[in-house]
Amino acid sequence: MNTQMGSSLATEKLDRNKFSFWGYKMNQYLVGQGYWGYVNDTLQKKSDITNANYPMWEQGASWVMYCLETCVHDHMLSHIRDAKTPKKAWENLKKIFAANTTTRKLQLWQELNNIQQKDMSVSDYTAKIKSICDSLAPST
Repeated sequence: MNTQMGSSLATEKLDRNKFSFWGYKMNQYLVGQGYWGYVNDTLQKKSDITNANYPMWEQGASWVMYCLETCVHDHMLSHIRDAKTPKKAWENLKKIFAANTTTRKLQLWQELNNIQQKDMSVSDYTAKIKSICDSLAPST
């Protein structure tokens, strides 16, 4: 696994309307770096690690947590701060921000129906519409 990840880490922060897009980018980044197994549990689970291998597992897991923490706004850190594993942190973010609940989908549809251009430029207006539509798309 590559431990020199920091310089190419995506800096776009997760916000409540972009989990699908953010999740896709973060997934691709972690897969490319060889760390996605910490999120999807294909690497050995913490409880299965031998004492000799635990420090290496913990280092990788800590690095993934750092990546997740770096790519969310500070006010969202409380959603992942107490997670014991990257998998749990990802699940917390997905549960909170993905458009997978009826309530969240209805909220997004309402935002889409009520959006008005007003003083936004055409590109900002279409970007906002695209962002909401991306949030309604199935998430990673």
